Amino acid sequence: MPRLESLAVGGYFPTPPEVVAHIGAMIRPATHGGRVAVRLIDPCAGTGAALQQLAATIGGETYGIELEADRYEEAAGVLDHALPGNALTARIGEAGFSCLFLNPPYDVDLDARRLEHTFLTAMTKALRPGGLLIYIVPQRRLATSARYIAGHYRDLDCWRFPDGLHKRFEQVVLFGTMREAPVSDAAARATVESWASGPLPELPVAGTMKQPRALPVLPAGDVLFTSFNFDPSEAAAEARRSGVWTHASLTERLWPPEQRKVRPLMPLRRGHLAVMVAAGFLDSVVLHSGQQRLLVKGRTYKESISVYSPDPEVEVEREVMRTSVAVLNLRTGEVEVIDTGASDTPRS
Repeated sequence: MPRLESLAVGGYFPTPPEVVAHIGAMIRPATHGGRVAVRLIDPCAGTGAALQQLAATIGGETYGIELEADRYEEAAGVLDHALPGNALTARIGEAGFSCLFLNPPYDVDLDARRLEHTFLTAMTKALRPGGLLIYIVPQRRLATSARYIAGHYRDLDCWRFPDGLHKRFEQVVLFGTMREAPVSDAAARATVESWASGPLPELPVAGTMKQPRALPVLPAGDVLFTSFNFDPSEAAAEARRSGVWTHASLTERLWPPEQRKVRPLMPLRRGHLAVMVAAGFLDSVVLHSGQQRLLVKGRTYKESISVYSPDPEVEVEREVMRTSVAVLNLRTGEVEVIDTGASDTPRS
């Protein structure tokens, strides 16, 4: 019956809020900020409710991954960072997290391997040494992972769900602290194996833990947390955040900042205005003169003109610069063109 029920809900068994409250009471609230951070990750986040509730109690940035689309949308709305898809194929920074909250699917994969153990071994790398594992699984599944847990974690503790919540899947909560390096610990393995079948104490209530667990702090800043699947919008956001577009020298060339308006020390002469028009500074500028509004566009072009030649058989031409200004009266719609080439007389 449990197997059929697991298939019906896709292996999804959200952690009850009462259990999350008990767990939060056993962890010392994190102190962080400035140059350090505390990061919590849930690779099977569901709607994100459990991790959000835990973070509200102990603090820290929340990172969640969820495979089912509707649940992911909910998680993205409540967690600091969320990814859609399978956590087993996500790119996650090694040793980048203070706490691993793991309530994996209670099922087997296509190779008949327990998914609880698969998620545990795959996600352990996300924890930094000294980081806290919170592992929520059916009690009997502890035996499958006993050797791995004993070799990678120390300071182990295990409790069953409170009465009324334990009977359905006989779930337990295991705490462990990530070791600096894997070891072989036969005694710890035997202890975990005994927890898989023996009676366990109920989760402690708030205030009964003599030494609450502490979470390690990490250097503040970004941590690798992305999917292997290509998402154009996500890639664009990443490029804007840390790609080549963040280089000031490039962005200033492509999108120079707007120049502040300045007032010349002396009024501009006609010659100055002509130079500005020729250089294009007055292109598409709207000028105000009393009740009139004029749209100005200027251009400079070259024109070949004939000049004096001492040899009648030889024609000599010279290029001269011409300036043309078009003025549109925005009130009347009249257009006036002033072109220096129309009245200039060639000079030898």
